[in-house]
Parts: sequence; C-alpha cells; structure tokens
Amino acid sequence: MSEYLLYEKDANRRVAWITFNRPEKLNTIGAEEAGDFARLPTLLREIEADDEVKVLILRGAGEHFGVGADVMLLGPATVSFSRDPNAPRPTVRQRLLGERRMGHEPIAQLGLCLMFHFGKPCIAQVQGYCYGWHWQIAMGADICIASDDALFTHPAFRYIMEAWPMGVWMNTLGYQRCAELVFTGGPFTAQELKLAGMVNRVVPRDQLEAEVNEMADVIALMPLDVIVVAKHYLETLRAVRNDLVGPNMIGCMAHELSTFMKTEPGDFSVLRETTKSGAKGAIDAREARYPPKYRLGLKGRAAKE
Repeated sequence: MSEYLLYEKDANRRVAWITFNRPEKLNTIGAEEAGDFARLPTLLREIEADDEVKVLILRGAGEHFGVGADVMLLGPATVSFSRDPNAPRPTVRQRLLGERRMGHEPIAQLGLCLMFHFGKPCIAQVQGYCYGWHWQIAMGADICIASDDALFTHPAFRYIMEAWPMGVWMNTLGYQRCAELVFTGGPFTAQELKLAGMVNRVVPRDQLEAEVNEMADVIALMPLDVIVVAKHYLETLRAVRNDLVGPNMIGCMAHELSTFMKTEPGDFSVLRETTKSGAKGAIDAREARYPPKYRLGLKGRAAKE
C-alpha cells in the first residue's frame, strides 16, 4: 500500500483499519496523496471480498482525522481555473462536463458516496479536525465515534457552493444546521453533531480508540453473512432516502454556477490569495475575517476578540 493510506487487519478479531497517514500536515490530501487516495476504491473492494474482515475502521494518524484537500489544489486541479488572472476562464460546457463526470461517477470521485457503497460495516474514529473531504468520508461511514475535541466542517463553503453532498447533509443535519454550514462555513462540535444524529458517541480523546475497538468487536460477533446482508439493506434504504443520483446532478449545477462568481472589493478569493501568499498566508487571511468562535483552527478559536 501507499504511505498515505496505511492498511492493516487482525484476522483473529476480523477487524481492519485504514489510516490516513500524513500527520505532519494534518492528514491533508495533497497532489501526491491524491494519487494514493485514488486507490481507495480498489482497496475497499478487496476488503469487501476478504472473509477475514467483518468490520472496517477509518482513522487519522496523529492529532487529527484529516483536513481534506490541500488548499493549493483548489482552482487548477479542481475546477480548471488558471492561477494566471489574464488566462481565459473555462467555458460553461467545459466546466459542466467536468461536473457531470463527477455526478455520474460518484463511487470513483466522491468520498461520501464511496463510503456509502462499501459493503461491510465501517466505523469512523474521529479526533481533532474532521474537515472537507475527510468529513465526507466520515459521514459516509455507518457509525461515527468522535473525541470530545473533534470539529467538523467543509472549508470550501467559504470559497464556493460545495453542493455535491448537500442532499445527504440536509437529511442528516436538518435544514437549519445545513443552512448554518452553507452560510458561515463554521465548524460544528462533536456534541452538536451527536444531537443532530451524525455522531453516535462522544468520548474523551484518551478513550476514543478503546470505544471504537469495543464496538468493532461487538459487531464482529455477528455472522459474516448476516453482517453483509444487513449492510446491503441499510445501504439500500439510505440510498433511497438520499436519492444519490438526483442531488448529485442538481449539485453539479450549483457547484458550477458558484465558480463563475464575481468578487467585489473586500471579498476573499481563494485562488488569488493562494497564488499571492501560499497556503498558510491564504488560510491566515481567511481566518482573520471571522470571529474566534467561527474560526476553523484551534489556535484561532482560542483567541480573544
């Protein structure tokens, strides 16, 4: 396996782990890691077929579950916009074709749908930051157990209309929380998402691994055939409730339209700021615009007004 995706299993316990392994960068998915991450669908299919595994645990190395994609990938690597301000914008048809590919290939492209269609029980073991792509992965899992210091959001809402998983978010979090997410981009605590129904349990960080392992062992007591049938049944019901195809096709339009926004003086432009100041400079500039309780970084959240 790659260095970013670490895979291991305990055949005696019938439990396996996938670990996002870039702790020095908060498990960010950068350009190199994106190539490794693309192997995840194949790995999941192999785990489904492995009778020595009944339960999969997703976790992040180090202090955080993960903060999603590297901000430097936003623009050229995601929506085909050049960092050169004089370069022509992509045409509507170019953008729409890209969006449609993601809409028609959700298992290959989107972490949320990828985990939705994994054929065995999956537990997300979440600590610290659970942002962006990693939140989609965690929400796609069957069970989420989080440390009491975990925070959840998608930073892209501060740049763009991150519309792809909106149907699932709204069905899970409710309209009001979803609206708060869209309009502020601010993070939810683990306890807030437990009340919303996305997080199953919230425990102190030093008890997180033990809590997850205990639940995995309990699930593994069930016969494998029953587990697989039960997961298929739950997946089918969840797919019907969330209508993964319809919202994706609607979402591609919202995602595309928001990339053609016109910024006004004083607006934050992620492409402009990352080009001018790099990732850290852009993130610092973004965070400084918000009151502490809406900031995404722990240091910024602890700051005084």
